[in-house]
Amino acid sequence: MKKILSLIVLIAIIYTWYSYTKYQNFKSEVINETKRIITIKSGESFNTLNEELRVDAKLLKTYIKFNTPEFELGQGQYEIPQEVTIEQAIAALEFPLTDEMDLTFLEGWNIFDYDEYLTKKWLIKAWEFIKYVENPEKITALQEFFPGFLSDYISLEWFLYPDTYTIDSWAFGINILVIKMLENYENKIWPLVVDADFKTIYELTTLASIVEKEERNPAEKSTVAGILKKRLDEGWMIGADITVCYPHRLTSEQCKLSVTKYLYDKNDYNTRQKVGLPKWPIWNPSLQTFTASLNHKVTPYYYYLHDTQTGQIYYWVSNADHVRNKQLYLR
Repeated sequence: MKKILSLIVLIAIIYTWYSYTKYQNFKSEVINETKRIITIKSGESFNTLNEELRVDAKLLKTYIKFNTPEFELGQGQYEIPQEVTIEQAIAALEFPLTDEMDLTFLEGWNIFDYDEYLTKKWLIKAWEFIKYVENPEKITALQEFFPGFLSDYISLEWFLYPDTYTIDSWAFGINILVIKMLENYENKIWPLVVDADFKTIYELTTLASIVEKEERNPAEKSTVAGILKKRLDEGWMIGADITVCYPHRLTSEQCKLSVTKYLYDKNDYNTRQKVGLPKWPIWNPSLQTFTASLNHKVTPYYYYLHDTQTGQIYYWVSNADHVRNKQLYLR
């Protein structure tokens, strides 16, 4: 028994010595014989770069565990110099070759989508964007630059125009991005409503934010806007499912999975349970949707429904027709 235990100990010592030697050699050996350009994609970490750096995955993870870089890994292209060690290769990943990157914010996203998107791009930490656009001091400071449409708002939600923005990834600042978005709103949306009063702007923007998510087809947006506007003017509940998620601070994808869960919540946003508009615009509408809502179409309809298989929208005047046809199109 003693001989067996001694043998096990000996094997353990040899294995430990072998692993230690292999690791020490890994730290000192040249891993890049020629200069190369590598691309880091969104979501990658130091631990997953073994293929890009052409090194052993286990040894890389061990190295990162004991030599955690003091900077965050960002997406972009990086130059790995010729004949470098793993330490030098990792150090080269602090500075990307190009600072410019395009950020695309989709129509119908809200500030929770924006925040998640920027977090996944490694530009911010989670909730940093949300905290910024809801900070009263930040909003007050921005009023100096945009006195026409910024006043005593609790959020910048409805002014963050969805579009593609080119930013400097190395010198990224939330304030710089927000100013670009506000300038875009000022150029594209504000001229359409500059002479309107606050009530009209609020109603139009909030209505457009609902239409953006309720109808994807540009040809049908003005009709849907007209139906929702008629319900609003006649004191009906708007009854838009997409309004149930905002108070729960959910992204678009999270909302898709949660509509039925929150359908009966009573709050300032859920138009399934309250008369009138949500307290605040709940998604950022495009110029196309905003214009369709501004020029909404007057029709005899009060109800609409999408075929869950084709996406085709159908309209009805009476609730009886609406209820009857649900069985046809909600398949």
